[in-house]
This record gives sequence, structure tokens and C-alpha cells, in this order.
Amino acid sequence: MSLLSLKEAARTSIVARNWRKLWTCHPNLCFDGSEHWPTEEDYIKIKRTNFIETVNYIVQQHTGTGLNKFSIRFRLGKEHSDHLYKWIGFATASRARIIDIDLWPKRSKIGPLAEVCDFPLELLGVQDGPFIQSLFLKYVSIKAHSDLCGFRKIRRLLLHCVEIFGDLPGLLSNCCALEDLELVSCRGVVHLNVPHQLNELRHLLISKFFARSIDFHVAGLAHFEYSGEVIPIALHGCSKLEKATITFIGILEKENFALSHAFTSIPTISAVKVLNLIADMQAHPVWAPQVHALMTRPAYMFMLLRHLTCEIKIFTDDADNHVGMIRFAHFLNLAPQLETLQLHMFFYSYHSPSWHEEPTGNEVSSCLHHLNKLKTVYMSGFRCYWSQVELLYGILVKSSSVLEHITIDPKVKIKPCGSENSYLPIYKIRDLARRAYQSFGKAINVVE
Repeated sequence: MSLLSLKEAARTSIVARNWRKLWTCHPNLCFDGSEHWPTEEDYIKIKRTNFIETVNYIVQQHTGTGLNKFSIRFRLGKEHSDHLYKWIGFATASRARIIDIDLWPKRSKIGPLAEVCDFPLELLGVQDGPFIQSLFLKYVSIKAHSDLCGFRKIRRLLLHCVEIFGDLPGLLSNCCALEDLELVSCRGVVHLNVPHQLNELRHLLISKFFARSIDFHVAGLAHFEYSGEVIPIALHGCSKLEKATITFIGILEKENFALSHAFTSIPTISAVKVLNLIADMQAHPVWAPQVHALMTRPAYMFMLLRHLTCEIKIFTDDADNHVGMIRFAHFLNLAPQLETLQLHMFFYSYHSPSWHEEPTGNEVSSCLHHLNKLKTVYMSGFRCYWSQVELLYGILVKSSSVLEHITIDPKVKIKPCGSENSYLPIYKIRDLARRAYQSFGKAINVVE
């Protein structure tokens, strides 16, 4: 019976009398009303009423014995908090190990309700001893505080679109077994500073969280993902970090410093082997001499970094005179063991390349010192702008003897991209690849 879905288990009560009560002990109660969502308000009310009645009936009939998972996927609002309270009361009384509550499923074609349901965190600790191991909440509000019990065994905590009141860092301090933490599009926390050790945490995702600072003690962290504004980020003791993905978005005046912030102001990610960076550049970046002065004494190096992927959007009216990619070359010095470089570029510019000088790569090669391990280079959005060509030639000057694969792709891979790939200067790129081969003896693969 445990291998059957709830609907299939219920049907057995019709087929076999002896099985009539077996479905009331089903270990997984998953209520998903997000399919075929209507758009007319009258039908929405009918569908919601039927959904609530169905959940209430099954909850009343279920014995609560052996309940493993309790899940709700339906568009509900604050006026339905009483129903949610009863359902969570049942789930906690049954000691469900997994609770998933999504009150604005993605498949819903209309927006969320004006006010969200209150999720009763306090019910998770009313039973003898902690039992909850996984909690996913979406589009609810919670009141967090350090006195809440019941979280000492939780391994997976996912909060998406949650209004947070109270002390979230205090609550997290009680999650001593936590391995996976996701905080996405949540509001209510100004400083996400957790002073207690979360040594079991392996994966940390923070996206559009609207906090002003992040501070964790995570000795066992293996994977870190951040998406948001440029803010102070401190991850203490994470010497085991293998992969980091950093996406900086938001305030325009900070865009020109996003890349440098990632490379020079988050020392706790310097131990990674795989680094993914996504950032923007404006029309007036810091000029190369200023960058050179900034980078003469780096605070730390990425000694273990093997694979670097960067997505860079460049907003400019004169792409040939924008030196943002020259600036990027300085940061490559911080990764002396780098083996693979993937660089995806998107120049928001209406001008075609107009320079005609012979490329040398001197602007880049003069600042590169540690690329002796680089084997693979892939560049997309390559349109033969001056800084792109100088970066390519500079890498060839320093690494042509060890490089095994070089690929340049004129197509923009960064999303969203529409008509940006309608005109591709293939003939210029072919000519550039031919001249580079003559100069360095290294074949360049051009994607057409």
C-alpha cells in the first residue's frame, strides 16, 4: 500500500472490502490542486471549497499512523489560516517527517492572494521530542524565535516567498542537524547573521533575500549559491567549499564593482574548485590603470579553482572603447591553477565593431602571470569588439603552449536574448581565427 498514490489507495476501498480501511493508513498525504486552475472567480471559489472539504475529509478519516509526508499545493490566503492550522496540527500529531506547503504553485495562472496564510511553527514542537526532518514553505508567513523547539532533527529547510517575523537567526541556531537551507524571495530579515555553528550544513542557497548582510559559521559547507545585491557575505570556516555560484543584481551604481567584489571581498569562497559568477557592467567602468593598481596586492588567491564560468552583461554605447573585459583579465591572475574558462558575454550596444588595428594582446598579457594550467577556453557572445579580441590574444600569448581547446561563439547564450543573434559577424570572426592561427599556431574553433 505504501507504494500506491493516495488516489490509487482510496480506489482500492471500492474494489476490495478487506482493503477499505487500508488507505486510511497511507504514509504520504499529498494534496495537489494546482492543475487545471480556472481564471473565473466563481469557479475559483468552488474549486477552493471542494479542495478544502476533500482535505478535511481525508484528514478526519486518516488514522495518523505511520504518516511520513504531508503536502499541500493550492492557492490559499490569510482567510484560510484556520484550515491550515488544523491540517498542520494533524500532521504534527501524526509526527510526519516531511511537510511541504506551497500556497502559490507555479502552475497557477493567476497571482497570489493579497494576504498570506500564517504557518504555525509552534506546532512542530508540541510532540515529545523533535521529529520533523524536512520543511518546505512557500507563500506563507512565519513567526520565528529561538525558543521554538522541534527543529533539532531537521535536515532540509526551504523557505520561498515567506514573510518572516521575529528572530530567524535564532531559529536557525536550533537547527543543529541542518544539511540543506534555501531562502528565496523572503522578507523581514535585515541582517542574516547566525552566530552558532551549523557544521552539518552542506548546501546554502540565498536568493533575493533583501538582507543587508550575511554571516554564517558553516565548517562543512560544500555548495553556496547567492543571488542579490552586492552586500557583505561571510562564511566562516568553510574550508570544504567545492562550488560557489554568485549572481549580483540590483543597484546600478554598484554594478561596476560586482566582479571585483566577488573576487576580492568574499574570501570565504577562495577555496572553491568550481566558481560561477554572473554580473553586469555599465558604460563607464573603472579604467585599466585603476584596476591594475587595485589588483597589485590581492588579499587572497583562488589556489584550488579549476573551473570558472562567468556571465557578464555590458551596457555601453561604444563597445569598442569599453575596457570591462580588460578589467576581467586582471582577476584571472587570482586563479593560477585554472584549467577551464567559460566566458559568456552580452554587449548591450547597437554599434558594430569599428576598429581596424592589428590585435596584439599586450594590454592583457602584461597583467597576466599565472595561466600555465589553462587547457580549455570557451567564449560566447563574441562579436570581435576590441576588448574581446585583446582578451583572446592576451590568453593566447600566455597560454598557447598548454591550451588544448579554444572555441569562440558569436551567439549570445545569456538569457533573455531575442534579436541579438539575428546578425552575426561570422566573416570577421573567421578572419580573426585565421590570423590568430598564423600568429600562435593554435587552431580556434568558430561556432557557426
